Amino acid sequence: MTETQKKKKDFERTMNFLEDLCWFLDSGKKNDYKEIAKLLENIKHPAPNTLALQLGQEPDELIGILPRLLTDKTLFNTNGTLAEFSSDVLGIQILNWHKRSRNEMIGVIICQVQEDDNVRDGISSYLLSNILKNKDKINKYRKETEKSSNKFLWNDAIQRIIGDNLYE
Repeated sequence: MTETQKKKKDFERTMNFLEDLCWFLDSGKKNDYKEIAKLLENIKHPAPNTLALQLGQEPDELIGILPRLLTDKTLFNTNGTLAEFSSDVLGIQILNWHKRSRNEMIGVIICQVQEDDNVRDGISSYLLSNILKNKDKINKYRKETEKSSNKFLWNDAIQRIIGDNLYE
């Protein structure tokens, strides 16, 4: 079983538990938890592309944020850092990135997001906006990581800035 399949199974198990909990709570009280159960069912089985739209994420919103983010040389000072971000965070592999220009790489990413619903649905405009707003924190974290001879990981940096924003 792949990691993705395991996460999907865990997600479905959690959703089923929450749905059952709502029905249980509804049976003993006058509160109406049926609406929550319906919402959970819609989350479990969304129509194509509706989950991103329900979360307030229009496809064009991503296309507007991506160029600002990807052209930022303070975040991506080399093609390698851009390729790493594309792979680790966006799930887009750029073939032969070391032979491509920076603008060509950015074009590949934007076109892939525009053309592929699965890629687009896996990207959060909230996340990208937070990366842009917190690029100083990310660069500081990158320097700390490199100073300690560890590999900089985008997912760790993102968790750190999102966590910091929750407590501010």
